[in-house]
Amino acid sequence: MNPCAYLRHFLVSVTLLTLGPLAGCAPSPEPMQTVRDHYFYGGLAAFHEGLPAEAASQWQRAAELGDGEAARNLAHLYRQGLGVEADGHMAQAWYQVAADAGVISAEYNLGMLYMKGGAGLPANPDEGMKRLTRAAEAGFPPAKAELERLAAAAPPSAPPATAAESPPAPVPVAAEPVPAPATAEPVPVRMQIGSYRTRAAAEQDWKRLRLKGLSFEIIANRVGEQGRWYRLVAVGPAETIGAFCGSAQAKGMSCWSRTKGITGTK
Repeated sequence: MNPCAYLRHFLVSVTLLTLGPLAGCAPSPEPMQTVRDHYFYGGLAAFHEGLPAEAASQWQRAAELGDGEAARNLAHLYRQGLGVEADGHMAQAWYQVAADAGVISAEYNLGMLYMKGGAGLPANPDEGMKRLTRAAEAGFPPAKAELERLAAAAPPSAPPATAAESPPAPVPVAAEPVPAPATAEPVPVRMQIGSYRTRAAAEQDWKRLRLKGLSFEIIANRVGEQGRWYRLVAVGPAETIGAFCGSAQAKGMSCWSRTKGITGTK
């Protein structure tokens, strides 16, 4: 064998032997989660490109595979009649699927749906208050804000009748100070703002928004035959994300957030 050819063959063999074991060290995502993420983010890309019917199809596939956040997004479409016929009962059903999967914001969405009613679904304020309270107790800021608004708007109740002679008030006793419990490190929440054809367009939109208290990620993702898209994702504390979502929904905009890690190519 030619000496140069032999040396080239030797170097290639050594490289393959060296890199082969390292390839097995890289953690691989759980296969079903990869499939769910494909449909979830495919739905986001379709929605932001003005294709709500395609978004509904993608999110339904992800929801049927167990993605609670996709179920919540699909319920948004049924509530607003985007890409599908407006249907309050379908919105309620998919919000319930999301809530059962542990998506706290879906409890809030259910509460608001019950308070106002939907297409073909009559309002049920008692159930709405129960859902809003459940979301507020779980720490969802828009639910707390809505309960406070409802309490402020409620008419004042008549003062209770007092007895002729009231017993003396008990003397307050100073309680022993209780040490504050240790708090766990908050889990950051990710919220997709939009999908863009170029990274520069995503960066420009982030500078325009100027969201205080949040950082951002730009993640490249290939969506079927549509090619490469760049997702602009805001990252930060749940309260800050929740406040932004609350203001967006008050303006008639939808909010798509996700607490899990986002897959894609940086």
